[in-house]
Amino acid sequence: MPELQEVNFSDLLQRPNETVEKLKASRSRALRIHRRGSEDDLVLTTADRATEESELADVTVRMLRAVMGNPVLRSQYLLDVLPQVFPWVAFLPPEDRIGFAQELVDVMDASLELGVPAPVLILIAQWRNTAEVWADPELLAILRSSDKGDFGPVPEPAGE
Repeated sequence: MPELQEVNFSDLLQRPNETVEKLKASRSRALRIHRRGSEDDLVLTTADRATEESELADVTVRMLRAVMGNPVLRSQYLLDVLPQVFPWVAFLPPEDRIGFAQELVDVMDASLELGVPAPVLILIAQWRNTAEVWADPELLAILRSSDKGDFGPVPEPAGE
């Protein structure tokens, strides 16, 4: 998402017309609403812009699905482009690259249907972690070892 013009939440409440004019004048047709004392800012956009972004995501997923459904296109285009978007796929075995691409399209499709982007980001993080294992010979050897013994106590997770 491009850098958004920022306004305070109080501006939206106290001067809504001016804030809406800023929204209309912004190139992205979106404003970042800063909320003091809150960790989460808001993004204000127009309904038309939100619909356009949703339709664009839908078209993108459908296009990727069509490419993944055609083995020739998949090998010629998507798998060639994948390292440009996710450079770490270079560490995955070839069959895992195909698996990642297919799973990415499937999860994008399902996430779009639900309107929840988190599963896509989780999937990308999981595959990036897998690539990290393949890239680190020491870690790969540890995970491939046949040691089944007790590795000692596991420390308590650090609290937040």
